[in-house]
Amino acid sequence: MSEASTYRMELLGRLRQATDDLAWAVRPLTLDQGHYRPSDTEWTIHEHVAHIRDMEQEVYLPLLRWATVADMLDPLDYSRREWHERRYRPAEALSGAMNELMRIRDEELLIFRDMGDSTWMRWRNDTRWGPLTCQWLAELMFRHALDHLQSVMALRQDINLAQLQPPSYLTGGAYGARRA
Repeated sequence: MSEASTYRMELLGRLRQATDDLAWAVRPLTLDQGHYRPSDTEWTIHEHVAHIRDMEQEVYLPLLRWATVADMLDPLDYSRREWHERRYRPAEALSGAMNELMRIRDEELLIFRDMGDSTWMRWRNDTRWGPLTCQWLAELMFRHALDHLQSVMALRQDINLAQLQPPSYLTGGAYGARRA
């Protein structure tokens, strides 16, 4: 096996693991926990998962197809703001978004695994996305998944810590009660 093939298989394994880790992190969450927002400027876990799924569906998988299949159209530009305003569905089940992400990831990994070294390393510069290779795309997908996994885990920490806070007790009866 060539060095490029070895790297490809290792990177694809890590991409699969990052996606599985994300599924593990969101699986036990309630609806309220999935929509927990620590501040007005931060995303919820639901938004993170829905965004990753949307990026895979609208950008990464089309770019991968474009890079590997002759005569495929170059994917359109992507705007997070436009996604959030027009395509984000807060009422969508978190499990549904995660299942879709897993399905898309499986398709991507199959395409990556079936390609040879020449396709993996072929330089493409005839795109609005700038110069790229399939290797670059896989690395971008992995980094994107890790970035959002890190954010999801930080939100999980907030949720878990809030659940561990002991309740406050009132002392002194109903009148003149004070918190202990």
